[in-house]
Amino acid sequence: MFLPRRPASRSTRPHLLAGIGLPIRAVVVMAKDPEERAPLVLVISLLIVGAVFYPIVEGWSILDAVFFSTMSLATVGYGDLVPTTSLGKIFTIVYVLGGIGTLVSFFTTLTALTLKLQQQRRRERENAKA
Repeated sequence: MFLPRRPASRSTRPHLLAGIGLPIRAVVVMAKDPEERAPLVLVISLLIVGAVFYPIVEGWSILDAVFFSTMSLATVGYGDLVPTTSLGKIFTIVYVLGGIGTLVSFFTTLTALTLKLQQQRRRERENAKA
């Protein structure tokens, strides 16, 4: 037997962008907390290094350089941009091998902070109901 679902109340209905708020707050917390800041600073530094290196050596735009750096570190590698110089290829090998671990560290820290913020939010809601 089919029973129509009752419309969810406004407070329990999922919001379209609800899942993005906590990770953004976690990045802000990470930026403000000196003990948690290192992975964020390293990822930003890696992207800046790529944004400077590839336009100089490969002649790419800054946007293309940041795009390539991000896709390479995330191990996506679309293949639409490829270093053509020997120096660019050698740099990319070192860049990716060193950068992937840094990106993993960043996302590990981000995930831990996001879960911590979620637990805090859950406790605050439970305390407010009590």
